[in-house]
Amino acid sequence: MQQLSALDTLFLSRETERTPLHISRLLIYDPSSAPGGRVRLRDILQLFESRLHMAPVLRRRLAEVPLGLDYPYWVETSDFDLEFHVRHIALPKPGDWRQLCIQVARLHARILDRSRPLWEAYVIEGLDKIENLPRGSFALLLKLHHAAIDPAPASDIVGAMHDTSPERSEATAARPPRWRPEAIPSTSGLLARAWLNTLRQPTRLARTLLSNAPGISGLRGA
Repeated sequence: MQQLSALDTLFLSRETERTPLHISRLLIYDPSSAPGGRVRLRDILQLFESRLHMAPVLRRRLAEVPLGLDYPYWVETSDFDLEFHVRHIALPKPGDWRQLCIQVARLHARILDRSRPLWEAYVIEGLDKIENLPRGSFALLLKLHHAAIDPAPASDIVGAMHDTSPERSEATAARPPRWRPEAIPSTSGLLARAWLNTLRQPTRLARTLLSNAPGISGLRGA
């Protein structure tokens, strides 16, 4: 497990349905140089699967301490489902730039599911009426939570999913290390860790409660 920093915890505590705190990157691809001139969804899924070890945060989910008494933890989730995170949609005809922008805005507006690793990717097809784009082009919208990209900048995660030349690099050609998922810690285990951290840093509890004040107020009023 890896504990989040104070800043990353602040990103989580300040997020609401109306103020999502993730970033999105929209990437557009011309598949004409791919084998057969086509890229299928299963090809994209295989690529993500083969590169997950290069961006470990993609398989980590949150373990939040009850009542926000300490900073949350990242845990290598045992129930990771790649097809939940990488989704496939198509624009309705005619598939123009306005439709793409509207679709991206709607997808970006949805907050990420905190019971899963904090990212999503949408493969968007049907871009047939966007000027200067070859027919068959597709887009990839990548959503990453701010709390997840502090230890691994978004550019590093995007870079892990791409090659800069047709030849595979040592990092991408090497066999991925064995992945070892972790069990989600129990409530009592998280509270025990919070107590120990408070003993080590007496002012930490006060800072954590202050950063989580909106969430705690919401619990009191529920």
